[in-house]
Amino acid sequence: MGTESQVNPQPVEVVSATEKKSSTKNTVKSSRFRIQSLARHHAVGAQIDDDHDKTLQERTENRQQKQLQRQQQNLERIFKLGYESCLDETAGEPDPDWMHHFIAITQDIYSPPMQKLWSRILRQEVISPGSISLKAMTTLKQMTQRDAQLFRRACMLSCHFGQDNSKKLLTGVKFKTGLFRQLKQPSIDKLNLGYFSLPYSHLLELMELGLILNTELESGQLQRDLALHFYYQGSQYQLQPTKYGLSLLYYRLSPVGQEIAQLLGNQRHDEYKTSLIELLNKHFIVTHDSADADYIV
Repeated sequence: MGTESQVNPQPVEVVSATEKKSSTKNTVKSSRFRIQSLARHHAVGAQIDDDHDKTLQERTENRQQKQLQRQQQNLERIFKLGYESCLDETAGEPDPDWMHHFIAITQDIYSPPMQKLWSRILRQEVISPGSISLKAMTTLKQMTQRDAQLFRRACMLSCHFGQDNSKKLLTGVKFKTGLFRQLKQPSIDKLNLGYFSLPYSHLLELMELGLILNTELESGQLQRDLALHFYYQGSQYQLQPTKYGLSLLYYRLSPVGQEIAQLLGNQRHDEYKTSLIELLNKHFIVTHDSADADYIV
């Protein structure tokens, strides 16, 4: 009969709360350390490190070489992502000037999420040359990763209706109630985009980037006997007004915003969709037109 081998238990290290706090502090980097790290990464830290083994000319050439290598890596990554996203669709030849601008911009795109977005631009332009304007690329060049996240959030809340396929951010329904409604000031049933992480301050930022037009617009009064086609992120509806004098309030994406939004496809926000349908049900008979689909405008 075999015997059970004994395993000596390892000593348990007891760490006090004070020691834990001290350890946490040690992981926080100081501003001096951070700047020194950045200087070394970008090959401009010789004076901080008091390292003068190489001449100024040699250090300049070293920095330029590193920058060129990073730019090369950026371009290779973006083209690889574009290549992997293709499905052997019929392709065209992008305009040479367009390609020149694309290369000049994307060589300095470092963050992976932005590289992925630029790879979609490349794929779209190869499949349909002329679909992405130089103005759209210039706007994207100015956008940080945070800007792109804000715009993606706005696109998640966007809809379109009627015969106009341009994307819009619905902000409310204007209506009149009671007797003598022609003489009364209209009421507005608002849809607060701030509840869905898109406050007005963020809209202003997107307006400054030229992605959203800076004026809240109003549709014409909707005919009570005519249903309105309404689309939200692949879901299609018919809106039948239940009263006279209804109109929709909204912000419209700019032409450049429309171009960039097409690259993002559909991505719905379920909580927003629930609030949107609740608002519409107050003023319309809402009919789901068909099964949800990956409908991309």
